[in-house]
Amino acid sequence: MFDDRPPDGPVHYRHTNAGERIGVIPATCKAGAHSLARVGYIAQASEAEGVVRISCRACNEDVDVDHFWVLALSGAPPYSVELDDEPYRAMVPLMVDARGRGLPPERWPRAT
Repeated sequence: MFDDRPPDGPVHYRHTNAGERIGVIPATCKAGAHSLARVGYIAQASEAEGVVRISCRACNEDVDVDHFWVLALSGAPPYSVELDDEPYRAMVPLMVDARGRGLPPERWPRAT
């Protein structure tokens, strides 16, 4: 499901009144088609790689769609996250062609 593509951008954070650090992740899938709160998502943080990967459950079924965000962590993964598109509005996601895994079309794997 996940690969080693570079991050789309950084994770945004906010702090509660009690000082707890909360990760803020996009509320809309990377393709822009689904609300992650409505269709669900899978988030997997890797402290070793310094990223969190967020996969849209609806887009996950379509192998031709780049369905997951890769966001760079700052420090340890937060204990909890919330969904909010606002901090990500100016970010241009790095879209990878899922069929060719980022290769140009002439190098896509062919069925034999």
